[in-house]
Amino acid sequence: MAEFGDFHSAVNRIPVLRRSAANLANNGRLSADIFTDRAAHGHDRLAPDRWSGSIDLEMTVHTPLVFGEQKELAVTVPLEEDGKTLRVPSTMVKGMISRAYETLTCSRFRVFGDIPDAPQSKRRRKADTKPLTYRGDAASALGLVPIRICGEEEDGLVGELFYGDTLVNNDYRDDRGRTYQTMRAAALQGGPMGPANLLVGAQHLAELTPHGEHIRCHLSLCLHGDRGKGARYAYWQVTHIITDAGETPLFDIPDTVTVVDELDDVDGYVCRTAPDGMRPKQLFPRKHDERFFFDVSRQGPKKVHIESDVCKAYAAVVRSYVYQRKLDSPNNPHNPNRATRAAQQDSSAAELKVRDLAFAVVDNSSPEPVVLEIVPTMIGRHAYSTSPYRLALKQGVVPLSNAGEASAADRLFGYVVPDPAPQAARGDVAARGRITVGKVDGSGARISRDHKTLTPLLEPKPRSARRFLTASSGKTPTAKGSANALKRSEYFSPGQLLGAAAYPVHRGVLDSRKFPKQATAPAVMNGHEQHNANVQLTAKSWVEPGSVLRCTVSFTNLSHDELAALIWVLTPENLVPSSEQDSDRTKCGYLRMGLAKPFGLGVLEVRIAEGGLRARRGVDLSDSYVALSGCLGFDEPPAEPSDFTLSHSSNLSKTPWVEAMQRAAYGYADGIEVRHMTLDENKENNQTNGRTGEPHPGKGVGPRDMFGPHSAKPLRVDKRPQNHGRTPYPGSSRGRRF
Repeated sequence: MAEFGDFHSAVNRIPVLRRSAANLANNGRLSADIFTDRAAHGHDRLAPDRWSGSIDLEMTVHTPLVFGEQKELAVTVPLEEDGKTLRVPSTMVKGMISRAYETLTCSRFRVFGDIPDAPQSKRRRKADTKPLTYRGDAASALGLVPIRICGEEEDGLVGELFYGDTLVNNDYRDDRGRTYQTMRAAALQGGPMGPANLLVGAQHLAELTPHGEHIRCHLSLCLHGDRGKGARYAYWQVTHIITDAGETPLFDIPDTVTVVDELDDVDGYVCRTAPDGMRPKQLFPRKHDERFFFDVSRQGPKKVHIESDVCKAYAAVVRSYVYQRKLDSPNNPHNPNRATRAAQQDSSAAELKVRDLAFAVVDNSSPEPVVLEIVPTMIGRHAYSTSPYRLALKQGVVPLSNAGEASAADRLFGYVVPDPAPQAARGDVAARGRITVGKVDGSGARISRDHKTLTPLLEPKPRSARRFLTASSGKTPTAKGSANALKRSEYFSPGQLLGAAAYPVHRGVLDSRKFPKQATAPAVMNGHEQHNANVQLTAKSWVEPGSVLRCTVSFTNLSHDELAALIWVLTPENLVPSSEQDSDRTKCGYLRMGLAKPFGLGVLEVRIAEGGLRARRGVDLSDSYVALSGCLGFDEPPAEPSDFTLSHSSNLSKTPWVEAMQRAAYGYADGIEVRHMTLDENKENNQTNGRTGEPHPGKGVGPRDMFGPHSAKPLRVDKRPQNHGRTPYPGSSRGRRF
């Protein structure tokens, strides 16, 4: 694997443009039978013009197929009673086909799973109206404004914003013309660890500066990064505290730290994110400071209104911390911060209340500041502005709530309404599908018992955002008015759409006799392999490439276009991008089944067997019943798949979702590896401008759009040049605050 080289993303998304598809159907450019929602046909009668019959399928395995019951970090493929023949659940085949049909027809998500920290009894329709959270980077902390809750209002809270001295003085610039952005909250070193020398006992320091206390102190403005190491910024350091007993020196700043300014007798509030009795370094090893909120502007702290949605988002962030702490290993638990510990002890403490101290994201572009977000710590989790469920609801992809909302896949494969209305009945509760998958013949499967320890199979993390979202056009969302990557805070915003998960085929391992290396390789961190058997699954047996599985799919009461769409996804030649397909249509794409799809496993060529399509219309079945000459499932006449062409198929093949579906099913033919971004690449890719929060040029790279002229172009995260051996700048107090 070439880290910081070209690669194709192993995980991507297919746009789900339901509104666009419906508009095209209404304008006669796509099949209205497929791309509009309506109630499914019942099972009480066979309509005269609808089709019933069966399809014989042949499924050829092209990369190892791993599935079965997972027990004690091991998985073994199931066998029939003879102990030799592979047993494949029919539901697996039905799920594979239904996912492809759902994608082709731009259908609703038929499953929208529960959020991790919601009670299992609650469906996401009710539970997930709160936004996801993400971890901010250190650079973004410079833009935060300290805030203290000082009052309540009917539709929210009242807060005080503490801008430090930034409304009075400008940022410091040294004699080399380098600017040092000033942090708004002063640093209050929590003990002996840190750049300043502690002059009192650690316990006495804690007693003098308890959390929430209003104090008076002296401050010194120090430079960070002026000697050639670390980010450049300026920070105020608390040096003395003033009490009724007089002035007490707390810290002495050594000559190794450049001091460029001082402030005397400043009042404000102590903010400790570590719980009482805990030092900063116990939250994480490199933390040595707590904070002091102050504002030396003439008007003092600025009062602002805090919207109720901002308060709810704060509570979501705190609860996400509580959930993360539940996931900690008993052998390596992480200490909770102050807000988290309070919420652990009392769930209502997750909500903001009067006298709470926190940090705000503020829009200062207008005459009056507007609080956009509040978070409990400077470097920690933030909440996106909108939850996935609210985006999905607006997009029209949430599971249906009544029979009239059934999309094409719902009508064909059946559904269960997640939260039916009171007194709901019949199709407003559930509907049985019109597709049945018969017993799968696994006699043509070759089973290997060569144990393979798989690369850690981690759950998808929607909060990572980039590979889950698209713009309304289906393309990657970009900053307004430019092609630049979005700031992290701009993901999960109104107008964005959720995409369907996709795992592009790894063409380089098709039909290989060797188990794919990327499916067994350990994770890499800082250039070193990470071996952790506690999160790795071992495949004790698996299906070898070249194996052939067979089954029969029965269908009833399908319209011409419903059957044509089903045949379309079962024709591998259709699953190839037009730019890759040859004139004789000899190339084919694949469907996916089983575990470890992102690592190239579970690639199947699924096609209708020769002479395997049998279909007759309802009127013909009716005549057979009357004449007592035949019935459904008996002596069905053969049919040609080519007789069932989907209406407006030429238009459909040019849509973004079909092009993306084809690219994922075919993969990339350039020989460049398909893989995940490494941890080091991801860290580099997430570098942002501390002042604006925008990704650095060339950063914020997301998965490539799988449609359009550049769908086959690889990704690359460029590594910043390392300044090894550079002579450190000795620093100077010469400069000015311009």
